[in-house]
Parts: sequence; structure tokens; C-alpha cells
Amino acid sequence: MGLRVVSRLIGAFLVWLLSMAVGSLPEAATALDFSGDRIVKRGKSVVTAHVNAKDDRWRFEFLIPQRGASVVIVRVDRGMAWLILSKQRLYLEEPITNEYRLEVSENMPGEISRELVGDEMLNGYPTELFDVTVADEGETRQYYRWVTKVQRFPMKTMSKQGEWSEEYRRLVFTEQSRFLFELPQRLDPANPPANMQPTSNN
Repeated sequence: MGLRVVSRLIGAFLVWLLSMAVGSLPEAATALDFSGDRIVKRGKSVVTAHVNAKDDRWRFEFLIPQRGASVVIVRVDRGMAWLILSKQRLYLEEPITNEYRLEVSENMPGEISRELVGDEMLNGYPTELFDVTVADEGETRQYYRWVTKVQRFPMKTMSKQGEWSEEYRRLVFTEQSRFLFELPQRLDPANPPANMQPTSNN
């Protein structure tokens, strides 16, 4: 095999690797900086939080503390979340759970089809309303999803049965300070690393 052929094959392989890497990046909507109030309803339960988001970093400030935490900072780049117990001046560090994961892409996870229902103004933004079908653990579920026309952001998502919904209000797309997503100073860890745990003398 000639040197030129080998060079072309290597070049083609590098282009393929680059295309795979680009294809695996999050959709553009996930890189939006924004702030707003997020309201999640599950049956009779309603959880409201003020959210700040910057790329893969999210901050939740809850009206009613969740698991004792008034603030949760999610750092996807570190693969973990800080649960801040403000009154005790403590923080917990734990892996990211779905409870604190934002889905801000136009398409839903597991989406298999969608149909445009029409245009609608929602919370001050022109949106497109879609009828979306999602495959979830071998079952299909149907949702209504309102997506902003300009940012392609999911302003509201609601199950057709109405037992679950997620909605953003007072939404503003503007650059967020990176300091919002850092652990505040003068907090003590509520779960110290294993090498700091007291050892037994037994």
C-alpha cells in the first residue's frame, strides 16, 4: 500500500472521529444561559425553584427546602451535586440524580414522534405547541410540549393525562455568572471524605 493511500486512510479516519465527537455534543439549547422559576407538578405535589443555568452547570433555589437543602448546585463537569443546608451551614456532596437534572433540549429523551399542534403565546414568548410521543421502558407516553420559537427551549411540558408537568415562568435568557455555580465559602461538609472519618479503636 502506497504512502499516499495510507495518508488518505488516516485522514478519513480522523474526519470520522471528529464527526462522531461533534455528533455526540449536546444540542445547542443545552448551552443557553438563562434564569427563571421552574414549577414541577406531580399529582398533588408542587415543587417551585428559581433556576440559574450556564452550559452544564445549574443552580436551584427552593421556596421550600428539599431534603433539607435550600440550594442545590449541579456540576455535570464534575459529575456531582452540592446540596446546601443553609441554616446548618453544611453541604452534602452526592452524584447527580434525575431529580436535579435539567432537560432543556427541544426534543424529549426517548422521543419517537411529534406533531405540530399550533402556535401559542406562553409566559411572554411565542411558542410552538407539539404533541409528542415518547418511548419509556417499553411503554409509550404522550405529552404536550411548548417550545420557544427563537431559542427552541421547552417552556412547558405536560403529560396528556395531566398528572405531571414542568413549566418555566419569568424566564430570561441572559449570561449567568460562574460564581453562582461555585460552592459558597465557610460551609462545612456534612459527609466528610472516608479518609477524614474518625477511626475506631476497637
